[in-house]
Amino acid sequence: MSIGIEKLKTIGIQKIHEDTHIARAYIEAIFQESFEGMNGVQYNGFLSILEREYGVDLSDLKSKAKEHFGYVAKYMKPEKSTQIFRADNKKSSLTLLYTVFGIALFFLFAFLSTKETDEKITAPKLEQQSQNTTSIPRESVVAQLQEQNQTIADENSTAAEDNSTVSKQHVVQKEERKEPLKISPVQQKTPSSQLKIIPKNKVWMGYIDLQTNEKLQATSSDELLLDASKEWLLAFGHGNISIETNGVSHEFKTHKNMRFLYKNGVLKEIDVEEYKTLNGGKIW
Repeated sequence: MSIGIEKLKTIGIQKIHEDTHIARAYIEAIFQESFEGMNGVQYNGFLSILEREYGVDLSDLKSKAKEHFGYVAKYMKPEKSTQIFRADNKKSSLTLLYTVFGIALFFLFAFLSTKETDEKITAPKLEQQSQNTTSIPRESVVAQLQEQNQTIADENSTAAEDNSTVSKQHVVQKEERKEPLKISPVQQKTPSSQLKIIPKNKVWMGYIDLQTNEKLQATSSDELLLDASKEWLLAFGHGNISIETNGVSHEFKTHKNMRFLYKNGVLKEIDVEEYKTLNGGKIW
């Protein structure tokens, strides 16, 4: 059994649980060098927390864990969400289509209505004319037909003027509807609104949203992007990292643990005591 495990045993399972919030069953399994009930990522993550918190060397136990699990732990990447909203152009196209279709229906109904009116007017007059043909002189019949034709022409002219007026009104309405829709642009996050963490090699990263107290962690060598408009409490297993804020890059190079407070767009390195104070007295 390694010296690091012996030192941890002197501290006690209960004290380690209170400091690190690692479940007692997991701590007991680590003391017994048992791998049951945990996967490779969990096991190595717990060992890293114990090394960082109490300054012990558990490299021998890490080697045994690697041989036991038979693979290198997969990286845990924070989810990245990008939502890009685009204005739907289909609405304007459908509105124009409905407008044209409505105008076409209107003209069709107007035409059918006018035709039906003409037929109703012409039918009784022709019937009356046929009845009176035998008793009315030819010249009188011709005069009556001419008068009827003139009346029909006048009615058709009036209907055409009405249709023209309605058509003009629909054209004006159509032109008014063609005015471009005003679509408010959707604001998207720019690179300056992101807090970028760039590890130089694989490192444990813990980050806490101070507004919601949500705690997240990852063990990775990939870049981590956080919302720069929020306030963050950051912790790293080592300091071989680069942090970009507001387009400015901050370079760090140390094997020691590092902790930071990001607030109001300002990145500040803090010690363990200040970190605990901001985190409700907890190391994590």
